[in-house]
Amino acid sequence: MKTLSRILATVAITAAAACGGGSGYSSGGGGGTTTGPNQTACPSTPGTVCLVSGNQFSPTTITVSHGSNVTFDNISATTHNVTFTTAGAPANVPNFASGSQPVAFPTAGTYNYHCTIHGLSMSGVVIVQ
Repeated sequence: MKTLSRILATVAITAAAACGGGSGYSSGGGGGTTTGPNQTACPSTPGTVCLVSGNQFSPTTITVSHGSNVTFDNISATTHNVTFTTAGAPANVPNFASGSQPVAFPTAGTYNYHCTIHGLSMSGVVIVQ
């Protein structure tokens, strides 16, 4: 069990560092790209959260200004969704296996989300200021 916990922690840290933020946005990870057997590069575009192999969001926390969009970019070739659990959150993103899904955040707040297909281990936070 300890080995599995260490592996999961390593995967989460690696995934969180995979995509970066830019001017006007901040994220929990550093700059760069993520690639894998079925993936293209994760864009280092401000306001982008990538859905990467290993069933992770990258970065797991992103901060944007109110009125901004967050683009959920599925580069994993695996079906995922984005389901918000915070009251007053924007509409959920239904299942999608590739492409990008923009979500507008008109109101300041902290919005928790996860993929209902893969459970709470695939979760993240959007902080809107």
